[in-house]
Amino acid sequence: MSSDRIWYGAYGSNVLEARFLRYIEGGSYGPSNAEHTGTRDNQRPGPESPMIHGPWSLSFGLSSERWGGGVAFLDPDLDEGACLRCWDVTAEQFMDVAAQENGLQPGDVELDIPEVRDAGELQIGDAWYSRIVYLGDFHGRPLMTFTNPKSVEPRAPGEPYLSVILNGFLEAAPTQLDQHLDRLMRARGVDSGWTREALMGLANLET
Repeated sequence: MSSDRIWYGAYGSNVLEARFLRYIEGGSYGPSNAEHTGTRDNQRPGPESPMIHGPWSLSFGLSSERWGGGVAFLDPDLDEGACLRCWDVTAEQFMDVAAQENGLQPGDVELDIPEVRDAGELQIGDAWYSRIVYLGDFHGRPLMTFTNPKSVEPRAPGEPYLSVILNGFLEAAPTQLDQHLDRLMRARGVDSGWTREALMGLANLET
């Protein structure tokens, strides 16, 4: 099962390819230069990484010292038209990314994908991203993500974090700047610290 391919639905900093690849290949990215181990299988994701919209909600909360503010969480039970970037990875790679996001080592998280698919979700601990969620099938394969097991109080994200997310969305859909800005401004936590104009200033339109 570990070699079966799934879609990982990213909505936070992992929407930017250069950032996500640190979880796959290892190395550092971002303001803290924290080192990531990488997955056991270091092959890159498949060539397609489409963006999709669904009956989910995006919010920012808690506080990351690394990123200087709130970080992103997906609520799969609240329909506000949130957007995901889908990465074509193996089930094992998804498990290893989930492990690293929760302060664990690759190999520490073992999931039975059909079991999670049947149950809809599974909790692997009490860390920030310990709720594993099946979001339905996409192009014939399970679409999976991870998020917080609890609702969080909104908190404005910092500039480095929002810049990574916005430019990741632009990387996937470069002609949709207005839509990306609208979606981010709808996310709880963003409107408390950002204006649409300030958010637009984070976009690198040459990438």
